[in-house]
Amino acid sequence: MLRKNSIFIKILALMLSGILIISLLLTLASSRISERILLNQVVKNASANMNLVKDELLNYNDQVVNTMLQINSSSEFRNYITKPANTPQEQINLVMTLGKYIDLYKDYLSPEKSHIIVSALPGLGGRHYSSNALKWDKIPQDIVSTYMTVDGTIPNRIRYNSSPDLFVESVPYDNYIFATKPLVDSVTGWMYGYTAVVMDELNIYRKYSPYISEGIHISLISSDGTILSSSRKDSITKKDISLLSTANHVTQQGGVWSDSEGKQTYISYYLPEFNAYLLKEIDQLTAFAPLYSISTEIVTAISIVLLITMPFVYSLSRRITRPLNQLVKTMQTSKGDNLKFHPLKEGGSYETNVLTKAYNRMIREIDQYTDRLVFEQQERRKADLNALQMQINPHFLYNTLSSIKYLGKMRRTDEVDQTIDSLISMLQSTLGSTEDLVTVETEIEMLKHYVFINQIRYGEQIKVHYEIAEDCKQLLVPKLIIQPFVENAFFHAFPGIASGNIHIFIRRLEDNLMIEIMDDGVGMSSGVERMNEKKKHHLSGIGINNVHSRIQLLFGANYGIQIESEEGYGTAIKITLPVME
Repeated sequence: MLRKNSIFIKILALMLSGILIISLLLTLASSRISERILLNQVVKNASANMNLVKDELLNYNDQVVNTMLQINSSSEFRNYITKPANTPQEQINLVMTLGKYIDLYKDYLSPEKSHIIVSALPGLGGRHYSSNALKWDKIPQDIVSTYMTVDGTIPNRIRYNSSPDLFVESVPYDNYIFATKPLVDSVTGWMYGYTAVVMDELNIYRKYSPYISEGIHISLISSDGTILSSSRKDSITKKDISLLSTANHVTQQGGVWSDSEGKQTYISYYLPEFNAYLLKEIDQLTAFAPLYSISTEIVTAISIVLLITMPFVYSLSRRITRPLNQLVKTMQTSKGDNLKFHPLKEGGSYETNVLTKAYNRMIREIDQYTDRLVFEQQERRKADLNALQMQINPHFLYNTLSSIKYLGKMRRTDEVDQTIDSLISMLQSTLGSTEDLVTVETEIEMLKHYVFINQIRYGEQIKVHYEIAEDCKQLLVPKLIIQPFVENAFFHAFPGIASGNIHIFIRRLEDNLMIEIMDDGVGMSSGVERMNEKKKHHLSGIGINNVHSRIQLLFGANYGIQIESEEGYGTAIKITLPVME
């Protein structure tokens, strides 16, 4: 049964305002669909146009091929560029014969907007011919070596090239493409010269210029990346390996490929006759600018509608969520060590009223258990600390009594008295005091009593050195925190060694108190398994884990003990504690 103040009814009202957002999403979706449909249509038309351009280029290539084949089969051209002429009359005869041949076959020797060059091989003393009468004597000398030679050989095929300056003195074109072919005797295979057809690039451009518009570019790119012709005039004759890679990739993808992220679409065809790629680039952001403009206007209109409805939505939402906000704020302030009873005012919608009552009931029960839990944790903490301390005290007493027993056997009664005095002083400080924390100065005094006892037993070959910073002497540390490590150094660091040193450094490092116990004894292996085994043996029953656990129980996981040791060099124990005044 629905109540009139049910949150379901109020959320239903919010859903009505959400229709506006759905309208926005639908508008954006329709814009994307329109863009996709338009792109498909543009690609379809562009592909048809590119086929027309390809046919135009192939027809033009046929003219170039026919011209070159006609020249290659012509004995008149061959005689003119290679036959010796020892007298002026013989030279005139060669020129006149060639002139008659050109007049007869001029329709086959003149591709539109171009001129031809026929030349003997450079350096062999032959002649050349140029259809550009004004610049007939301007023939580049490096055509064969630079543009026709591949890996040291001259293949018998037509090659298209582009250069910014090769024919700059002999052609009237702003940009040009030239095709080259060696002239070869069909019987002997002897290469006696070459022919070149220099074409106006503008003539190539006119074949695809009707299909260029804003955001659409077409380029003809040779297989080495040289741009033979392009709607971007400043890129002609330049090498663009990136554009060549794109054209090759698009061709392998079937001729059409779209980059959805970059909003670019490419159409590419490989023209084996030109050994080049015909590439069309469609910049969707520019080409479809009117579509994007309409989408922007629609989005703007919907945004205005949303802005108008926002005050209503905000007011309704605030009214619905106010009780929930109060519940959240109360729960945020009632956590961790601040978990206290904060009763909420009951009211609002049916659902929030049920939540409020449940929260008030739950927090009352938690509040009743909190004090009991805190008390139990404090008692457990005290019991754990006492248990750890009781592990340390019997161990220390056992080793000290062993030392006194040793002195008694040796009948060193004076030293027995001094040792017992030191033991009494230590027992008064450790067992006579219930406090777990002592000053660094007190801890060092107790340690010196212990060192004295051990030196009585083992002699003074093992010396203990103290480096205690003055600003650390009155800081507090856990009782018996250093003595277990000095004890283990005495017992295990110097087996079979006549003498040794133990250094104790205490200093303050920012908010930490650093205690280091270093010995120059036998040390331990660096291997992990060996280190663990040595630790168990080297720490003589008291166990590093007991001291480490005691520190972490008192101060937390950021503090404790670290061991660094190297076999044959000694051991260093580093104890990190908080600074306690």
